[in-house]
Amino acid sequence: MSDKVLIRNLQLPVLIGVYDFERDAKQRVIFELDCHVDCRPAGLSDAVSDAVDYAKVTEVITQICDASAYALLEALAEHVCRDLLAQFTAIQQIDLTLHKPDIMPNDVQVAIHIQRRRTEINL
Repeated sequence: MSDKVLIRNLQLPVLIGVYDFERDAKQRVIFELDCHVDCRPAGLSDAVSDAVDYAKVTEVITQICDASAYALLEALAEHVCRDLLAQFTAIQQIDLTLHKPDIMPNDVQVAIHIQRRRTEINL
């Protein structure tokens, strides 16, 4: 399937990090998602009820971040993918990149990328 719902540059404050100084305050995490879906039903009906509503997807991610206190980006990414796959049955696969843009000196950018398929996860 080549159809995707894309979410780019979703910037949220998250309490995340391994080091003590990271646990004192929330830091910015940037989310980039590719949600693999079949867009034909929504394209044919022109009904949001047949689509993966990106506003609702971002709302779920925001709620997870508001309640999170993870040490690792990997754990946050896993939680986000599992919750999205559980709540949005039309999503068959998620490619998720999480950036921590403010953690390294000299404008060094760090990120992780994971891919999760519905068929690989027990929901």
